[in-house]
Amino acid sequence: MGRRVVYVMLTFCGLLAAGLAGWLIISMNATVEAATPMSTVTVQLSGDQGTVRGNYGQTAWSGQSFMQFRGIPYAEAPVKSLRFQAPVDRLPWNGIHDALDFGQRCPVITNLNAQMSDDQLEDCLNLCVYTKNLTARQPVMFYVYGGGYYNGSSEDHPPNYLLERNVVLVVPHYRVGALGWLTTLSKDLPGNAPIADILLALNWVQRHIQQFGGDPTQVTIFGQSAGAGVTSALLLSPRTSENHFQRAIVQSGSIFAPWAITKDPAEQARRICSQLGCQQCEQETELLSCVQGATVLQLLRATQEESFSPVVGDVLGILPEHPQELLNNYQRGVPIMTGFTQHDGSFVLATYYDILLSKVSNVSALSVRQFTQGLMDMAKDTTGLSDHLLYRLLYTPQLLNSHAHSDALPAYFDLTTTIYMKSPVISLATKLHTRQPTTPVYVYSFEYEGQNTRFGYELDNSHYPFNGGVHHSNDNIYLFATHPLQGEDTLMAHHMVDLWTSFAITGVPSGLSPLSTASGPYNSLGLQVTKSENLLETLTATIDDPDNERLQRHNLDF
Repeated sequence: MGRRVVYVMLTFCGLLAAGLAGWLIISMNATVEAATPMSTVTVQLSGDQGTVRGNYGQTAWSGQSFMQFRGIPYAEAPVKSLRFQAPVDRLPWNGIHDALDFGQRCPVITNLNAQMSDDQLEDCLNLCVYTKNLTARQPVMFYVYGGGYYNGSSEDHPPNYLLERNVVLVVPHYRVGALGWLTTLSKDLPGNAPIADILLALNWVQRHIQQFGGDPTQVTIFGQSAGAGVTSALLLSPRTSENHFQRAIVQSGSIFAPWAITKDPAEQARRICSQLGCQQCEQETELLSCVQGATVLQLLRATQEESFSPVVGDVLGILPEHPQELLNNYQRGVPIMTGFTQHDGSFVLATYYDILLSKVSNVSALSVRQFTQGLMDMAKDTTGLSDHLLYRLLYTPQLLNSHAHSDALPAYFDLTTTIYMKSPVISLATKLHTRQPTTPVYVYSFEYEGQNTRFGYELDNSHYPFNGGVHHSNDNIYLFATHPLQGEDTLMAHHMVDLWTSFAITGVPSGLSPLSTASGPYNSLGLQVTKSENLLETLTATIDDPDNERLQRHNLDF
């Protein structure tokens, strides 16, 4: 297994593309949406844009009625000459546009309708609006979904918990995979088109959300995983104005993550061109003709082992410089809430285990040091400094040279979680706190283990000799109505909804403490909130947990 192949397969999106197709957002079919649309409601958008027809749903706990407008187009279909380009405002329409069900999701190879034309498949730039009062002026929560930059849809995020509170929820579609991120940093393939999609949807909110009872001066953008990468990129982007949003929640990731920036997009574009069977891919005109002429299915098949993410230096000016350079000039002062789940990187460990299992007949034959090296490679530190510090922090020499993988399991959890999620989040939080010491930055660690988990993402996880712990995206179980909840799980959902909506409504998440220094404090989220002073202690949360043996499955060898 070549070093480049290992790294590609172990980068965030590569993990997805390599064999867990749809791991993040596969089929959240266990929704608890109880409401059957009873009747319809129409809203005239501002200006001469047109009229939309929606219907009704009910909140999960109190049965309040809310209006839902699903699949409102905010941009022209990005097809033909608009493929890969910045989105264009949707032209006004005559009559009434039905927004009674979810709009077309952006193309994903695991979710293509063979009966649809490419123009229909790519006409996916639409959004959902959920509201309880058309004449109110309520805070707006604008959600950017995750999915490894290659998957995701509004349908996977039912609103029935968040609409218990007096907020308006907006969930836009944005382009994913090659159809969104492929770029040569040129006029024809400018780059960061999906972030431009989000910016256009935010512009739509400014123009139209008041017609749905929303307050365009109180917008909170929030995103999880890849959505956190997009959200934090928008925090720093010079293309973002003060009007776009006034608060931000960044869940499990940031633009400082190793998976959040594509290092050589032009080389990737040439590789994709060749994979499509085209010639002279070194020439810009030939490459453009190739990728513009490919069908949706051809392009998705050719990029199944590619990973995608934002790029630096895009022609649209969204990330004109590296995020650190943008941060050095950061002036906005936006209140931030950011954090991670306790075992946020366990999905990385699981996928790494699957890769090794396909290459090595007996994983247990590897030493702990050998097993760890592939995980270390993700840091891509050519000096070896990161390797040495992580080895010193997480392992003893005796453990490194042993085959005691069960004993090393807590270190594996902390290693993957630190590299992939915790370190990027802590970097974002502490750097912003340093730049804006008078603007609050709240940091949380989500530590509640309930009856449901996203471990395996609706695929079988029974072959792993460990479970997922407080897994990546488990926090969203308590924000979006994707799983039926009972008992303490329902109490946790109430608690999470209170935290997220109180921040959106007042700028202060109920009961949380902001950073006072770059060291802390941070907030542990469970049925109760507890405050701890040393943020860096989260980096060894699994090793330090006296009950970490619960993460092992003793019926399987490791």
